Amino acid sequence: MKHAWKMYLILLVALLAGGCQDGRTTYQIVFSESETMPATSQESKPAPLRVAISSVLSPTDTTMYYKKIANYIGEKLDRPAILIQRKSYNEISTLLINGGADIALLSTGAYITYKNVQGLEAIAMQQRMGVPYYYGYIVVNRQDKIADLADLRGKTVAFSDPASFSGYIFTKDKLEEISETPEHFFGRYFFTYNHERSLSAVINRVVDAAAVDSLAFERAKRENPELNKELKIIANSKPIGTGPVVISSKLPEDEKKIIEESFLTMHEQAAMKPALEGLFIDRFVPIEPQLYEVTYEMDE
Repeated sequence: MKHAWKMYLILLVALLAGGCQDGRTTYQIVFSESETMPATSQESKPAPLRVAISSVLSPTDTTMYYKKIANYIGEKLDRPAILIQRKSYNEISTLLINGGADIALLSTGAYITYKNVQGLEAIAMQQRMGVPYYYGYIVVNRQDKIADLADLRGKTVAFSDPASFSGYIFTKDKLEEISETPEHFFGRYFFTYNHERSLSAVINRVVDAAAVDSLAFERAKRENPELNKELKIIANSKPIGTGPVVISSKLPEDEKKIIEESFLTMHEQAAMKPALEGLFIDRFVPIEPQLYEVTYEMDE
């Protein structure tokens, strides 16, 4: 009991530290954080390829797989590669727009928001579990008497990121249908900046519900089948395209073609299969614009 109580407090503190006060969250983009660039003594050496991901996409144990992908693309371009990791999707989007990255794995929500911004080009999307789309889920503990969204009034909810379609936006949209807002409807909510942490918060009874993507939920069930007995889905979104690979339009045209081809054929390379499998990605496929035809307004 003492150990369980200690783990509960640790998780609660972690969530609150990364979350909000009175139902709102604040986050800022820190441009002062520099990346470690490969040392070079010759100006003729190629500049490093900068590949950006967010913590929501990358739990600690999967970062090495993203590094492998970054290095693979860098080798194709004959450029050293660095992996840039930031806490939120908005930081990654702004980094790419402002020229701080060459390639980014964006969230669906961030891409829908910024896809018309000049300077960004989507070149591929992820196929997972046989399809290039997923769903947003609202998940609760089976032991709680919560049957639908209405039962969450006044409850505590974990979201993953303000720019995550599955981890926040689709729930906000469902509340708008009944003329409600997260701030007014829920007793409290906060952002964990990771789908797995949101699920853990429900499992450990830190929150009453969590909004997560179906891929993270199904992956968690594969790793722990007992979750079927512990968790249940009370709401889901319509299908939406998976997070796309987006590049800077400032890249030379020949490099763009190489990057696109490298992502679309990556699954054919035996050396890259462990990285794709580690990220639960079947392969990268051509972008399907119709899967991102959703309109909404981002929170300021």
